[in-house]
Amino acid sequence: MAFMAELSVDEYGYLFGGEEAFPVDVTEHDWETPYPIFESLANFEWDPGELGTHPNIFRHPEIRDWVCDSRAWSVLSMVAAPDIRLIGEGFLGEERMYIVQVIATLNVVDPEASIIHDYGSYRVVEFPAFRRSAADGISSRAFRVPGSYTDLFLGDVVKSSLDDAGIVGLRYTPIPLTG
Repeated sequence: MAFMAELSVDEYGYLFGGEEAFPVDVTEHDWETPYPIFESLANFEWDPGELGTHPNIFRHPEIRDWVCDSRAWSVLSMVAAPDIRLIGEGFLGEERMYIVQVIATLNVVDPEASIIHDYGSYRVVEFPAFRRSAADGISSRAFRVPGSYTDLFLGDVVKSSLDDAGIVGLRYTPIPLTG
């Protein structure tokens, strides 16, 4: 089983700031290639969401993908190490934060069972279904799929590890397996 992982911004809010540490202007980066490594520490601020509770995984409007606290980074780096890359670090007050980018892309989409918009020169996967034959190969992965460069997916082992560690800040949508 796999899940689309979305940040719960309404509930937990988002980080902002730290732009002085960005190695490349985010509006000029192509985002189909890994973002360059931060050479200095970013200083973040937090705008709380409806719950007013500090999450472990944050959204930053200009950073793709996640900014994590040490507990979330520890779980992700143990369970999905080949799929993620630490691109920087920073602080939220006194707390060390880790800027994480998911770099793995897996071609596991069943196009006939997915919602795909065709724009002639390119196609965008609006909502995927994954091939059942890929189930074992994705269970311990954090990844993207071709044609959907902003959505992130987690296999059930990664999701369970985050849940077992009490990591909050993400909401999950199950992805159907077909074929």
